[in-house]
Amino acid sequence: MACERILVTGASGFIGASLTRELIAAGHEVHLTLRGESPRWRLAGLEGRYAAHQADLRDLAAVRRAVEAARPEIIYHLAAHGALHHERDRAAILASNLLGTCNLLEALDGRDYRMLVQAGSSSEYGHKSQAMREDDRLEPRTDYAVSKAAATMLCQAAAYGGRPVTTVRVFSAYGPREDPSRLVPYVMDCCLRGERPRVTSGAQPRDFVYVDDCVELFERAAHSPAAQGRILHAASGRRQTVREMVETIVEVCAPGRLTAEFGAEPERPDEPQAWFGDIERTAELTGWRPRRDLHSGIELTWAWRRQFSSSQAA
Repeated sequence: MACERILVTGASGFIGASLTRELIAAGHEVHLTLRGESPRWRLAGLEGRYAAHQADLRDLAAVRRAVEAARPEIIYHLAAHGALHHERDRAAILASNLLGTCNLLEALDGRDYRMLVQAGSSSEYGHKSQAMREDDRLEPRTDYAVSKAAATMLCQAAAYGGRPVTTVRVFSAYGPREDPSRLVPYVMDCCLRGERPRVTSGAQPRDFVYVDDCVELFERAAHSPAAQGRILHAASGRRQTVREMVETIVEVCAPGRLTAEFGAEPERPDEPQAWFGDIERTAELTGWRPRRDLHSGIELTWAWRRQFSSSQAA
């Protein structure tokens, strides 16, 4: 693939950093919007290989300057706030996700670019009793979900107006560099310490998808004309549970040495009965299907986690 000028928002985040690493490795000219307080640990080792533009997406003038400097052919919009359990400030969630997307679209207005790929969320759908489809009614149940649904609608409106925009709704992504407060890093860290992980009953439904598979779909979306104006799903396409994930981690990371304490922690309120994405339309439009099953994805994540822990201890 020829070298492309690419702008990534949210590059210091979990999926954004994985995407950034892949783009740099492929030889593209990569530009990042970064806020001054953004943690950079996920981008360690990439210094000097990307162009950083200090820009808070809530600041339209700063976003315009970043777009002007980058002159991107492809834009990956992954910046978001509110996905982590402790991020509860409603105004910050709405400003970052909705106003930030509005400002990015405004800064790109009138510019010639090939595709803007926005990261959406499965939470936009709310609770469904079967596989989530791209044309399902949106019934968001949290501030974060509302903000992501509204941002997607803004992008869809731009697409209806003829702009090259597509949305990838991400389900339960996991893998290297995930936030330490999340389930997979927590259970793996317990395995490293030889402690039994304390978890819920594990009955909660999820659709776990390995981060590199998500990255591949973002890249395919950017280069699939049939995806323009469409909704895509970064998902496994199969029913899974939290218990299945925890048991897989313990099997890979501490075989025969540990068992999880299921039921030791209470479940969060308002858990759905089902939560998984239909990926058939995504496959038809892009040719994408996830490459990693849960076991192989956890093996790769565990290899990274051990190496990362060793480097931190050194």
